[in-house]
Amino acid sequence: MNLRFFFLFLLVFNLLSCEGGKEKLAKGPSQERATPTSLQANMTIPLSVYTLEERNYEVKVELPGKTKSREQVMAVARVTGILKAMLAKEGTFVKKGQPLFQIERDIYEAEYESAKAAVQKAKADLEKASADWKRVSSAYQAKLVSDSEKDQAYSAYQVSLANLAQAKARFRQAEINLNYTVVRAEISGYLGKRLVDPGNLVQPGKELITIYSLSPLEVEFAIPERDLEKLGLLGNYGRVKNWPVEVKKEEISYVEKGKIEFAEAKLDETASLKVRALIPNNKLKFLPEQFVKVILTERKSGLLLPQRSVLFTPKGPIVYVIENGLANPREVSIEEVNKEYFVVKSGLKPGEVVALDNLLRLRPGVKVKPLAGEKR
Repeated sequence: MNLRFFFLFLLVFNLLSCEGGKEKLAKGPSQERATPTSLQANMTIPLSVYTLEERNYEVKVELPGKTKSREQVMAVARVTGILKAMLAKEGTFVKKGQPLFQIERDIYEAEYESAKAAVQKAKADLEKASADWKRVSSAYQAKLVSDSEKDQAYSAYQVSLANLAQAKARFRQAEINLNYTVVRAEISGYLGKRLVDPGNLVQPGKELITIYSLSPLEVEFAIPERDLEKLGLLGNYGRVKNWPVEVKKEEISYVEKGKIEFAEAKLDETASLKVRALIPNNKLKFLPEQFVKVILTERKSGLLLPQRSVLFTPKGPIVYVIENGLANPREVSIEEVNKEYFVVKSGLKPGEVVALDNLLRLRPGVKVKPLAGEKR
């Protein structure tokens, strides 16, 4: 029974297969279902377009930088003695000449008074020696004294002059040392942390505290060679100085404007140009040794192309140019301007129209229907 059933099944299957083949031949090739490729060749693809034109645009370069104090001075002791007191608070603003520390002054006051007295004595000795010289000189003219007496009087007068000069020099040194017992700010700025506590012995050259100037503030950074070319500065380094900059931090939206004040005359080992800018920092939004972002801007004009109109292929970027209702690919040379546009270096000209969307559906010579596009 099983074997008969199997032969019956084969007979029915062959009959049905033959009938299907005959029906397919009866329909003919004209009744075959159309393929997807043939449909796409006959359809019109709607898309948005963009008409190219010359426009002004900005080239922006954002670089990392670091702030530096315009002036940074270490206050040091200039005389030996016990540090008696700190006269200003750490972290506060001080003006140039403001007292910062007091060193014991007793010894230096005594030296000052002694030197002052020595000057007075030297002046008195000089007055006597001067009077004696005048008398002896007159007597010598009258031939009342000998040459030896005249020479002695003149020598005493000269020694008195020298003694006074020496006494004045010692007095000046004693006065300077006394003044140095008060350590003063050499510049206006903010105090750092003190390095020596009161009560310690200090000697000349001992570092006591650092003073930082915050306004204006320097910003050091480097411009890579590719960005110099992008800004039009490559080979024209004279334009770098006084170039405007914007300095900002990620943490806040505040932007400080300034200018480049110095540029190296050569590229460094990384093919970058080291420069230094100066910002006013009047609001003290930035501090020394802070990492910031520096923005350089150049204004140019050119043929702008929306980035979304470009397809990148192994052979390079292409766009679909719309002409006479047809879309055809064209190779272009472009350079990025910002996140939205490229500038065309070659391959397109003003007035030409390019496709903005449906790019993956386009093929050479396909029919398109331009919609309200983008023209700015």
